[in-house]
Amino acid sequence: MGKIWRIYKTDWKNIFSVPSVALLILALMILPSAYAWVNIKAMWDPYSNTSGIKVAVANEDEGTEIQGKKFNVGNDTVKNLKKNHKLGWVFVNRREAESGVKKGKYYAYLIIPKDFSKKLTSIIEVNPQKPKIIFGVNEKINAVAPKIASSGASSVTAQISQVFVKTVGDAIFSGFFKAGIELENALPSIHNVEKQIFELEKALPEIEEMGKKAIELEGKLPGIREKGQKIIELEQRIPEIDQAGSSILKVEANLPQIKEAGDRVLALQEKLADLQRVNEIITNVITNMTEIETNIKQGINSAQQAQTPQTDTAKSQEQLSRLHEELVNIHNQVNQTRLALQQKVAEGENIINTAGDFFKNDMPVVEQKIKRAADFVRNDLPTLEEDIRNAANLVQTKLPELEKAVHRAADLARNDLPGFEAKIRSAADKIRKFESSVNVNDLIQFLKHDPQKESGFLSSPVLLETKRIFPIPNYGSAMTPFYTMLALWVGATFLIASLRVDVENVESEYKGVHLYFGRLLTFITIGIFQAAIVALGDLFLIHTYAVDKLWFVLLSILISVVFVIITFTLCSVFGNIGKGLAIIFLVLQISSSGATFPVSTTSSFFQMIYPFMPFTYAVSMLRETVGGMVVDVVWKDVLSLIAFAAASFVLALVLKKPLSKRIQQTAERARSTKIIP
Repeated sequence: MGKIWRIYKTDWKNIFSVPSVALLILALMILPSAYAWVNIKAMWDPYSNTSGIKVAVANEDEGTEIQGKKFNVGNDTVKNLKKNHKLGWVFVNRREAESGVKKGKYYAYLIIPKDFSKKLTSIIEVNPQKPKIIFGVNEKINAVAPKIASSGASSVTAQISQVFVKTVGDAIFSGFFKAGIELENALPSIHNVEKQIFELEKALPEIEEMGKKAIELEGKLPGIREKGQKIIELEQRIPEIDQAGSSILKVEANLPQIKEAGDRVLALQEKLADLQRVNEIITNVITNMTEIETNIKQGINSAQQAQTPQTDTAKSQEQLSRLHEELVNIHNQVNQTRLALQQKVAEGENIINTAGDFFKNDMPVVEQKIKRAADFVRNDLPTLEEDIRNAANLVQTKLPELEKAVHRAADLARNDLPGFEAKIRSAADKIRKFESSVNVNDLIQFLKHDPQKESGFLSSPVLLETKRIFPIPNYGSAMTPFYTMLALWVGATFLIASLRVDVENVESEYKGVHLYFGRLLTFITIGIFQAAIVALGDLFLIHTYAVDKLWFVLLSILISVVFVIITFTLCSVFGNIGKGLAIIFLVLQISSSGATFPVSTTSSFFQMIYPFMPFTYAVSMLRETVGGMVVDVVWKDVLSLIAFAAASFVLALVLKKPLSKRIQQTAERARSTKIIP
């Protein structure tokens, strides 16, 4: 330990003995702080100065008209941007905007097309079209400015969307409000419709029965058509009916004569007894004639028996014979006449009795019927004939339509009625389900909410309540851990690049461990001053925000000590190659430590080496002091950095001696080139 201390004291004695070297050491102590302070101050609050980022705006919107009201979103957007000073908005035409961005005059441009308002309001059409704002950015001018310009463009579109959503929401909720009022007014009608649907559901069996009857009626159409044809035929026979009616009226007019004839028949019927007496008289006559014939016959016989030759007697006998023959002839004729008369009398009696019975018994009924028929002919027949004509016309003109209607009804019953019934039952079930799950009165109250409040809520449905757990007031303070840590590594790299890491050991009085730790103490001392100057300057010169200022200084010193150990070990063990390794190590750590961008945004390689980089723990430790310390995190970071320092010591103790001769030979060859010191 004494030899290590001797080397350390000798180094500082030599430094202070040569003023120029002392000035160099002082410069090495101060230079890293200048690097940190300049970068921190430059990044102090970059987002408060974005008004210098010029963005060209070209408004070509021609506007549109909705329900007689003119609407131009482009003009409204320009008016709002003129009040917005977050970016340097410049209002030009399209040609100037595109040319200016190409030539680097503007960082970006926004072009609002001619049909912007028209497409924006197409939401009320069947096929709405989304409007576009054309955004162009020149990414070669600056790496960050395009991102800021893009953020500005996004805020413009967000603002337009918010205003549009509020406008549309206001219209929608105004419609809801109106619908709520109308629904409330129409509630009795709605209940009535519900009632009718339920009643219709109950009537479905009757409807189904009617459908069956329609199908049955369709089957009877041929018979109806046939009967309809008979009606047409009946119409054609109306003249005959009229003639028959005239005949009935004539019969009625002749009823007195018929009645008179009937009276005569009845009178004749009463005289039938006289006809019987005539028959008896004829019978008596025939009987008498028979007796006369018999007498004459006897007289002839007697005359023959008593015949004499006198002429007169013969003549008398001859006369008697002729008389007898004539009497026989007359008798025969009378007898035939009697038989014929008897037959005629019998027939006449039958006719007269039938007629008499008819006139006596049936004629009054027939007379009444004839009078009723005559009354019908006079009073009802014209109406009946008109009805027949109407019926015939109906058959001819309306029956085809009736048949079509019946066919449609039958088709409906066969094909559509089952689906209709299912829909009615489904509608009724849905109404019952709706009524069981939704209170219409509550729905009306919801629809009647204030349209302005509802549209305001729709345009900004979520309010972001930001809770700053470890608040840091500005971007420069937030970046201080990174630039301070980076300055300390750069300072350690300056040391190994400007000062010798090896100690002259001409008499070989020092061992390798003495040489390593003796000169390392000198480097660590300079590193401590570097860290103290950087940290104190951050806090009191540029006034960086830090919650735990003392720990910020102390932990900066710890980081500097660890960085000096790492870089010194690399240079001590590997010579000039170690200097290159320190620079390579610097480059890898900037990308893999998560000091600028989250490590999750980097490639898989950098995410893989992230846990093995000192920067990872150094920047985390300083962030704790700036924002507010979590002890567990700080201890983890401190132990991790101490582990890197311990690993460096192990590396030096294991490899310095075996590699020292080869590294020395390499250094001598390098110096022989007269290019590398």
